[in-house]
Amino acid sequence: MQTQRMIHAKMTIPNDSLELIVALVKKLGGKVESDVISESKSMPLPEVERGGKMLKALRYRAGLTQNEIAEHLGVPQSHISEFERDKRGIPYKHAQKLATLLGTLPSHFMRPNEDTQAAMAELGDGKGRSFASTEELFKDLGI
Repeated sequence: MQTQRMIHAKMTIPNDSLELIVALVKKLGGKVESDVISESKSMPLPEVERGGKMLKALRYRAGLTQNEIAEHLGVPQSHISEFERDKRGIPYKHAQKLATLLGTLPSHFMRPNEDTQAAMAELGDGKGRSFASTEELFKDLGI
């Protein structure tokens, strides 16, 4: 029997994806040292509020000023202020740079685009595909 080489990895994932990622790792033969980092089930911020609040919180955590963020993005400081107050949407090119700088995902700074909103609406109308369990999803994916 051939022994498969394993790698130890530390990952940062969105809170609402933890259950699916844990199930996938186990399904693929991996070991999860801790299924849950935190037992609390917090409600996510509404999409329209997420980007600016996330930017401000992560900027504070990193000890950066609005000016430092602005310089990193190559935009005026006033844009950062407007991003944080949700007066201006954060473009994807800036979300990518912010994610790298602040150690997170670009999607944390962005509102859903029209395609994402349409897909979410279809799912809510019963037209999209949903699965009762991770096993059903994995079977559909051929995993």
